[in-house]
Amino acid sequence: MVDPTGTTPGARRAPISHYVLAGVFAAVATIAVSLVVGATNPGDFWLAVGIGAMCTAYPALSLGARIFVSDHTVTRDAHGAESAESLWLKQAGAGAFLDVLVATVVGAVVLMIGRFDAPALPALLAVIGLGVADAGLRYAVIRHRSLR
Repeated sequence: MVDPTGTTPGARRAPISHYVLAGVFAAVATIAVSLVVGATNPGDFWLAVGIGAMCTAYPALSLGARIFVSDHTVTRDAHGAESAESLWLKQAGAGAFLDVLVATVVGAVVLMIGRFDAPALPALLAVIGLGVADAGLRYAVIRHRSLR
């Protein structure tokens, strides 16, 4: 099979310098984040640096590959944004947005009329949790109905 560029899949390669740039980017990002993590934990500096490095190395390398390599190796689908999953996600997000908006307004009115005092952090976390749960459930329902 030939892609739109006229090459066979897998035959496209980035220049070696781009792989090196991805590796250098990953190393610099890993060292920077690790030192910040170590600086925030001066009692166990080296342990914190090691944990920070282990947690940062793979995401940093992935980001470096995305920035420097993928433009040469990945063929973009011109109609990728028109997929069924994308449509389902847009529908779920729109419905969840309206639900969260209505719940927030109702909650604010109840707090205002009842003159309740509520700490902000738990209230905001509840709104975020509602939004995530609502969007996830809506997506699952839309997907289930579409695949029947």
